[in-house]
Amino acid sequence: MFENKFKATHDYGVSLGSMEFKSLTSEVSRKMIASFSEEEVKDAVWQCGGAKSPGPNGFNFNFIKNCWDVIKTDIMEVVHFFHTTGSFLKGCNASFIALVPKVRDPSLLEQFIPISLVGAICKIITKVLSCHMKKVMPMVIDVVSPPSSVTEA
Repeated sequence: MFENKFKATHDYGVSLGSMEFKSLTSEVSRKMIASFSEEEVKDAVWQCGGAKSPGPNGFNFNFIKNCWDVIKTDIMEVVHFFHTTGSFLKGCNASFIALVPKVRDPSLLEQFIPISLVGAICKIITKVLSCHMKKVMPMVIDVVSPPSSVTEA
């Protein structure tokens, strides 16, 4: 699935004179589209806050961490489905918005803060994808140092 979305052509359609753009090597590109490993998914789960409020299904990450050996096969199946198809199983991307009052006895909409309750599967997949991106970003983006302070003459 990802292979079709990220096939590179040599006609990038961008020209900035003699400026050259960094690109990923073939080996790194292959790693970017490889299936997510169980270790990557487990690392993503452990990076998520465990005791925060439960998601729409009532479970927080402490539950997932404590039951990892029992539910890891199911989680990996959902993650592989996403990787293969590029979409979530029905119901996995459901989310709710809760309005939490900022003050006692709120009477105006501005006195609430909206909080999105997103399911754990979305968070896990997002975390795995962001970890993949984090590894390659320095390879394609130049770090520009801030301008040095200019002293007045």
